[in-house]
Amino acid sequence: MKNAENETKKLTRKEKLAVRDELPKKDLYAVSKYLKCPSSKAVIRARTIRGLPVGVAQALLSRSPASSAQLILKVLKSAVANAVNGKQERNPDGLSVEWVQVGQAPVMKRHHPVSHGTAKKILKRFCHIAVQLRYDAPPPGGFPEGPGALRRRLNDPTGRGGAAPRSARAARAASRARQARAAADDE
Repeated sequence: MKNAENETKKLTRKEKLAVRDELPKKDLYAVSKYLKCPSSKAVIRARTIRGLPVGVAQALLSRSPASSAQLILKVLKSAVANAVNGKQERNPDGLSVEWVQVGQAPVMKRHHPVSHGTAKKILKRFCHIAVQLRYDAPPPGGFPEGPGALRRRLNDPTGRGGAAPRSARAARAASRARQARAAADDE
């Protein structure tokens, strides 16, 4: 006698197709595994290109001195090639980076002998990088963050488009204070 609780429900054809449609599109997707770069360093550069058009993302990565940027650029170029030469031949001008995923890969463990018969651990870290693109027309007004967003992304070492330097914030605060005093004097 079958136990109703232990039976697994079979998916219908419509449900299977719905699950398949949620997966990333193969022709807008690229993965590279076991890259010789720690994931902690690759994540910093991956954050800088999320949501950017492909041309701008390639320009940012190609000008970055970090070795992780060159690895991400390689995967990005592969995703663009997949999109252009895939089933639906797309124009690369309308492509933008939907997401970049950086995961930790297996770690090679080595040791370095030191004094008194002990050893120091050496961890050689690797990572997996996946890039998903989306096809949409670029916004008519440029970047949604404003005209200085690209410059902020380039200058920010964390890649998060962080706050302006302290001197710039102080200068803006002083300017606002002068404007407030001038407005008060006019009244």
